[in-house]
Amino acid sequence: MLVYLNGRVLPRREALIDCFDRGFILGDGVYEGLRAIPADDSGRARARIVGLKRHVRRMQLGLDATKIDVDARVFEGATDELLSASGLTDAFVYWHVTGGVPGEHDPVRSRVPGKGVTPTVFAYAEPRPGMETIVEPPAKKVITCRDVRWELGWLKSISLMGNVWAAKLAAEHGADEAILIRHADGGGAGDAMHGGVVSEGLATNVVLALPKGDGGTEVVTPSLESAPMLAGVTRDLVVSWAPEIVQRRVLAEELELASEIMLLGTTTYVSSVVAMNGRMVGDGQPGPVARRLLRVLKEGIAAGRDIEA
Repeated sequence: MLVYLNGRVLPRREALIDCFDRGFILGDGVYEGLRAIPADDSGRARARIVGLKRHVRRMQLGLDATKIDVDARVFEGATDELLSASGLTDAFVYWHVTGGVPGEHDPVRSRVPGKGVTPTVFAYAEPRPGMETIVEPPAKKVITCRDVRWELGWLKSISLMGNVWAAKLAAEHGADEAILIRHADGGGAGDAMHGGVVSEGLATNVVLALPKGDGGTEVVTPSLESAPMLAGVTRDLVVSWAPEIVQRRVLAEELELASEIMLLGTTTYVSSVVAMNGRMVGDGQPGPVARRLLRVLKEGIAAGRDIEA
């Protein structure tokens, strides 16, 4: 495997990071996960990143918020170089920037970085099946749990202990994912399903299909203002291309009323929750809303509509 590290593409085993790097010592950094696809239908041309400008904007927002002095646009050329050297077109691409390595006369574990600190800029890519292989929304089992993470949920921080904790809890219950419920008290013990609002999945945004009294269906996703959550790029694309999706505060209790629950993410696009907390959702199969949103997303990407700013 080849990786990109501080301006160079080199073999993984040669990529060395200082033990006092602020990412390792303090979790001081931000990241992005992206999807590369062939730039044309032949699969032989150079790759392109789905929603590239959106990812760059979000990465820059995180860098600015954490006061790490790096221009996120450096990853545009770095990604092309890495994918080309690796011979990849269909791939998952990961960008990672930390507060970096203290200078020679800087304290090695100061909360505030010293004047001589140099940020660490890292990326890797690994092959993934082509978009054409996803013909049905992948089926997932989930649990719900209280969102005990910090209030900067919009920041794609590399400090993922809250997500790791929830992922381990899901695995203990035989589930693939967790849907996080934010409570007014910020977390703690108690029933996750009552008195809270839906935020997001472990690395996904949530969409619900809710039956209406007139026999129709309301498709909703938690608004970004309703709880601390990530402004997902896949979410942004789907909401832009499927204007019937309503962005609003979604109560935890509404999960139990949903005929479909969907998770939007970079690597699985649109997946269907077929079981939640050990109970079947809908008929236990990907439903019509999930199929439609997957089709809308794939068609939009294939047409290059994600390329615009």
